[in-house]
Amino acid sequence: MRKFTFILMVLFMGTIAKAQGDYTKSLNGIQWVKISSNTDIVVKTHSANEILIKSGPEIKAPERAKGLKLVGEGGTDNTNVGFSVVQDGNTLIVYNLRRDQGGEIYLPASQNIAVKSTWYGDIEIDGFSGEIEADAQLNGDLKIVNVNGPVTANTLNGNLEVVFDKVKQDSPISLYSTNGPVDVSLPSNTPANLALSTLNGNVYTDFDVKAANKDGLKSVLGRDIKASINGGGVRISMKSTNGNMYLRKK
Repeated sequence: MRKFTFILMVLFMGTIAKAQGDYTKSLNGIQWVKISSNTDIVVKTHSANEILIKSGPEIKAPERAKGLKLVGEGGTDNTNVGFSVVQDGNTLIVYNLRRDQGGEIYLPASQNIAVKSTWYGDIEIDGFSGEIEADAQLNGDLKIVNVNGPVTANTLNGNLEVVFDKVKQDSPISLYSTNGPVDVSLPSNTPANLALSTLNGNVYTDFDVKAANKDGLKSVLGRDIKASINGGGVRISMKSTNGNMYLRKK
């Protein structure tokens, strides 16, 4: 019995130690959280009005770095989890300083966020109802799911996928990929005015756009397509230079 109790205590203390390694900061008075990373970044939601940065697997610094702090183009590690976090007025600026490890960040669902990956970094955003700006600047995929919009998203040499739970009608949505597909899912009853533009690709949709069917989705051939669905509503702009676009009913 004592042995069993000791094992439980060890596991409990290990859980506490792991939690203590994470970084948190209150978001009182913060309107925007702006996140930048050179590697993969995942941004999810939780119920607390604070930012939570998961510590992730421990990365041992070189012996010569003992007593020193990690420094990157975004600043100095002031979180002990490889990130720099600085408040500028009502904006919280977050940099992932580690080049060889991604990050996992939790924020309130209503938070306005801007997320940028600068080099071969994928971005995943899940569950937000606030405004979203996302930019995979080079060779990274961008996946945004379970959101309400408005969304502004761009990729260069990467896939762009957005799945809406519902679509707010008060602000436009803009989605652009230079070399990659754009794949968007909307609730079937979403009222919207569509602006669809592709230079070297086709547009496929199962919404009520007059065109021939292809595997259950309609192929809309053309360079610049304007249409409305469900009587028209919020403006949704989708553009791709070298890639197909897919607009789906959810």
